[in-house]
Amino acid sequence: MSYSVLTPYLVPSEINHQKAVNIGDGFILKSILNLLNPYRCQYVFTTRKKLTDENIKNINSTKALILAGANQLNDNFSILPGAEQSFIDKIQVPIIPFGIGIYGVASNNSQMSLLTQEILKNIHTKIKYSSWRCNLTIDYLQEFLPELNHKILMTGCPVMYNQQILGHKQFQEKSKLIIVTVTERGDFWEREIETIKFVKERFPNSRKILSLHQDFAVLGVKQYPKKNILRFWDSEPQLDSEIIKLRKYAQEVGFRIFKPKSVEQCWRLYNKCDLHIGSRVHAHLYFLSQAKKSFLTYVDDRCLGFAQTLNFPICDFTNIEDYLDYNFEIYRQNCQLSFENMKQFLFYLKEDLLK
Repeated sequence: MSYSVLTPYLVPSEINHQKAVNIGDGFILKSILNLLNPYRCQYVFTTRKKLTDENIKNINSTKALILAGANQLNDNFSILPGAEQSFIDKIQVPIIPFGIGIYGVASNNSQMSLLTQEILKNIHTKIKYSSWRCNLTIDYLQEFLPELNHKILMTGCPVMYNQQILGHKQFQEKSKLIIVTVTERGDFWEREIETIKFVKERFPNSRKILSLHQDFAVLGVKQYPKKNILRFWDSEPQLDSEIIKLRKYAQEVGFRIFKPKSVEQCWRLYNKCDLHIGSRVHAHLYFLSQAKKSFLTYVDDRCLGFAQTLNFPICDFTNIEDYLDYNFEIYRQNCQLSFENMKQFLFYLKEDLLK
């Protein structure tokens, strides 16, 4: 039978000058679809826009609504923008969190609102289990909703799992082709420029690619399809901006710039690469799922829960060399432990809800 999905990966055209598409959210969505095979996703909607009555009708024609991962859980989490319980009650099928994590900024996970508590308690009345991505997320849920302890499973992120990491494939030692990911938001310059410099100097004979999971350079630009023109808003990307400077520097020291147009295109490239170093957590998890070495630098606490749960280091960008001897079998063992919970969750979905 079929199911529906809500995902932050889809960015509505009305806000695409304010929000850059995050290919990492696409990694999560695609991984969920793969894990739920052979069951079919019938409808996909965005979490960034209120559902219409027609959308809800379509959802209710399927067996379940999957909430597809990412760092959506904060103190005011309501599944959809501004949704009240009365609106969510229109969704008659089970609503199932799948790989969702806490927001990643401590001030946004300090006091769960009564509305969020009400929504989470109500959706759990229709389901046996829900899936959450790290122990910090579980701790947050247990603090405010201890009555749900028997239903919340720490499954890890769907992107973590592939036959290479779950089996016995050795982590490879090659570094012929290296991916560096960057996060060009906030105070990013020092972290990302130092990472690029380290890879340039440490791997002088390797081919190197700078991969952009989000293209923040396009923010502030709104397109008018009928007139086929672009209008620049307040955050007009100037050629001398730090984002453009960073990319130019990477090109000058031998990097190619890669802007993936789809999850499939991104994965095809990553499958050909040997090593990842950078600040994008879902690139990190994807490389590890392929039994390829990956080293993650810190942006915010989105990565902290993964690191603590799976026991991998978060690298100090000023001294990445010190982390290169990490024993990746530690990660494999913890990933395999998390997968036991994921298997329990998938068995419930496939045998009890979607069959």
